[in-house]
Parts: sequence; structure tokens; C-alpha cells
Amino acid sequence: MKIKQDYVSDQFHQVYFTFSAQEMNQIFVDVMATHNISEKEVKKQKKYLLELVMEKIEDGIIDEEISRLDVVPVYGRKFRYLTRISRNNPLLVICQFCILPPDLQLKFPTKIPKEIFKVSHAPDVVRGFVRQILIQNGEYEYKIGEVAKKGSIVKYDIAYTRKDYVISEIEGQEINLNDIEQPECALFLNAKVGDEIILDEDNSVTVIAKVKEIRNLTVKRLTNNIVIKLNFLNTKTVNEFNQKITDILNFSATIIILLNYLAEFVLQTGNIRFDDYVLNFFLEMDDAPKSKKERDSFLEDLKRDLVKEYIIWVINLNHSHIDSIFMHKIVEEYEFDKILFNNPMRIDGYQDFINRHTYEVRVLQYCIDHNIIDYIN
Repeated sequence: MKIKQDYVSDQFHQVYFTFSAQEMNQIFVDVMATHNISEKEVKKQKKYLLELVMEKIEDGIIDEEISRLDVVPVYGRKFRYLTRISRNNPLLVICQFCILPPDLQLKFPTKIPKEIFKVSHAPDVVRGFVRQILIQNGEYEYKIGEVAKKGSIVKYDIAYTRKDYVISEIEGQEINLNDIEQPECALFLNAKVGDEIILDEDNSVTVIAKVKEIRNLTVKRLTNNIVIKLNFLNTKTVNEFNQKITDILNFSATIIILLNYLAEFVLQTGNIRFDDYVLNFFLEMDDAPKSKKERDSFLEDLKRDLVKEYIIWVINLNHSHIDSIFMHKIVEEYEFDKILFNNPMRIDGYQDFINRHTYEVRVLQYCIDHNIIDYIN
């Protein structure tokens, strides 16, 4: 593989990656072996295989090579494929990304008022997370209901009709209103037993669903026994469980508030200017708004996010010796993430999660050590 760097500006960078035909063939072979795709299945699974190859190229090979470069990538990457992805042909890919300006100077406030860190989560917020955790971990049941809601299971019959004539009927259909991949879910929301719902109309044929039964998802009441069963950070009672979630949310909010405050301060008091390469990089994205007002707001948000990345990287590069006293908080956040998505054995992404949160928390540690903010429990 050949790599060529293009130092576009001190804020923006792009790298050319050229893979030989032999390297591309080996990538395909490795991906097929990893995902148990045989030679006979290649044609049938062509689209899926190409997606896996792109993932290996972008998130594996290129990501690893970029980590060795003499620049610090920040805030996302864009890939441009200049040749078609094929097993037996060379491939040329350009990876573009923003970088940390090498001579960046950041000015921080001398003191941040502690009042801005006072966070009070409404009881509904904690209850919402508890409900989600219980659902994700199977602590619910279905009960006959009158009105279909999100999460309901609806049984219905289908009739294909032309005017008043029934062409065909299918009985005993079922839909889970949590299944976002079924677009007709929205049609069943708030439906009642006996309601007739038009699913489709085409060529004088109307497809009608008649609701026969509604079962609503009912979350179990959180008890001490369920808390023990969930085995979350040594909590054994409902009060301990709720308090632990509140503590985690408060700590997470503290980091968010701090980074937002510092970014706004830097933008208002510093002399940071973003060059056209950076601005165009974001404006050329598919989800970039079109109207001037929305584009201006879009860019302001992006500038703030970029400055937050600058802050995180400057502190971590220059103060990597700071040992976080909040590592237990980071681990608690990870455990919260695990239980929230019902994966007690989850290890994928663990190191990335820990690294990223360690970088963010080091900003907090830096501010405490330099008396910019008072110590936070």
C-alpha cells in the first residue's frame, strides 16, 4: 500500500491510499474468512461483502495508518473512492479530515462559576432511563389493551378489496409497533380494536387492516429483587439503583457543561479562524442544510464542536501526565451503557469508550488542578 499526504492547510489534511490488486484480493479473502462467506456465496452476497470490505479499509487499515501520521485528526473523516472497489483491481482512496492546528493557542477563563454545574434531573428523566433499562433487560410483559401505543403488539386481518368486493383475505397478521423497519407501524398508533386502517391503495385495490387485538407492553415495577438481578454496580435496592443513575447522569452533564462553556469562552475571547477548506468540508456533506439561515446556524454549531475537540486534544497532548481521579466514574458510565443496551458481556468498543471519556474527563481534571473550577464529587 502506498500512502501520500497532502498538507492542504494547518487545519485540514488529506491522504491518498493506493492498494495494489494483490492487496485488494487479500483484503477480500480476509473479510470472507472472518465472516464465513464462501466462494460460492460471493455473487449472492456481493453488496454485503463490499460493505464489509469498505469497513475493513476505512475503520481498520486506513484508521490504523492515520494514527501513525504526524498530524492529529479531529472531528470526522470523509472518504472518496477514485476507483471501483473490486477484488482484482487496484484501489485509490482519499481520506479527508480536519486536524489540530500545530500552533494553536487557547485562552481559558481564570474561574468558572460553580453555579453553572448545578443540574437537577426531572424525576421523569431518571424514570425514563429506568424504564428503558427494564425493557432492554426483559423486565416487562404484554397485557391486553384498548389503544395501540409504541411498543404494542397488534393483531389484525387483511382484506384486499375493490369497491365493496373482497378479492382476498389474510387472517392472523401481527405487528410490533417498536419495529422501526416496518413503515406501516405509524398507521397503527392510537388504533383501537375494530378499527379499519387503510394500508395501501393502488389500481382500484384497497388493502385494509382490521384490528383484532391489542397487547400493550407493560414494564414491571422495579423492586429490590429486580435490582439484585440486574447486578448493576453493586446496587441492591431501588433507592441505590435510582441514585446511581442520577449520579452518572450528573457527572456526564458536568463534562458536557464544562466543554460547552470552555468552547464558548474560546470562541468569544480567542482569535480562532476556520479556513475555507474546513467550512467547505462540512458544507459539502449530504446532511448540510441548504438555506442561508440554517447553514449559518449549522456552521456555528460545528465551530463550537471543533473548538471542543481542540480543547480536548490540546490538554491531552500537553498534560498526558495527569492521572484522572475520576476513572471510577468513567467505568460507571460504561457499565450504565452496558446495562442500558442489555449486553452484560459487552467488550466491543470498550477501549474506545474508555479512551474517549478519559480524554474528556482530563479536561475536568485540568480545570480542577488549575483552580479554574472547584472540586466536583
